[in-house]
Amino acid sequence: MELIVISTYKHLGVYEKEWSAISAENQNTNPFIEFEFVYNWWRFLSENEEVEIYAVREHKRIIAFFPIQLKKTWFGYIVQFLALDNANYMDIIARKRDMDRVIMFVFDAIIKQKKSAVFYLHGLVENRGTPVKLSNYLQARNMKEQSKRIVTSYDDSDDYTRKTIFSTNTLRAKTYRNFLWAKETITPKGIERVKT
Repeated sequence: MELIVISTYKHLGVYEKEWSAISAENQNTNPFIEFEFVYNWWRFLSENEEVEIYAVREHKRIIAFFPIQLKKTWFGYIVQFLALDNANYMDIIARKRDMDRVIMFVFDAIIKQKKSAVFYLHGLVENRGTPVKLSNYLQARNMKEQSKRIVTSYDDSDDYTRKTIFSTNTLRAKTYRNFLWAKETITPKGIERVKT
């Protein structure tokens, strides 16, 4: 597998066909991870943001996209999904059969490259399965996580997302991660309601 770093919305435009094909194959119903939303959000609202979309190429074809925003801080980096506070739902764009492999490949690469980082991943839709796959990866890498379940509708539907926070093993990153855990008062069974 090869990691491609997309650092401008113009460069992202080259991958519209691949992104849309993955979304169609997955029968995506989340408008916030559609190519048009991500491209236009990046183009109009975040020209000065540190956006890096990671694409994964395998056997000469793109198999995944990770829409990430970085913030440089005193301890290293905060790594989060795009559009925090603008989009309640975010996810990794990958075929279901590739999800485990690309999670391992991309997060290992980010950790190797950034060294000291706290991952603050919001809006992972539970019924898509990404939160479980991410937890499996973190367990395999012996990394601690805490997550919070968020109810995104007020009816009786099972419309839940997760906010997950974890970090690399540097002292500074773990210190900031622990601060965020305390600030967010995240518990494994915590539930927060968000009006959509």
